[in-house]
Amino acid sequence: MAYIYQVGFDIKLEQMSQLEIGAALERTAGYLRTLLPEAPGFVTVRAMYSLDYQDSIHLVVETAWETWEDLEKHRHSALAEDKVLMEFEPHISLQHLTVHIYEDVA
Repeated sequence: MAYIYQVGFDIKLEQMSQLEIGAALERTAGYLRTLLPEAPGFVTVRAMYSLDYQDSIHLVVETAWETWEDLEKHRHSALAEDKVLMEFEPHISLQHLTVHIYEDVA
């Protein structure tokens, strides 16, 4: 059974260039994909953005972990997505950042 740690936030349409290859958000996703596989219990990481946007683009970064303990260690580490993504303040406001935790349904 896996546990999912999901962080979501919105960016303005004019910030779309941040998602392009080599831009700040894309580099951060690459950073997480490089370092997280070394963490105990790590399963996978995904970063995605909405295509059905009107006024803003919704981005989601999620990681999957083997056990609850692995997820808890990750949440308190410096590599937790919500901590890493705070590099983009003031573009990402703390009140607009959402964190959800899920458990796979067997």
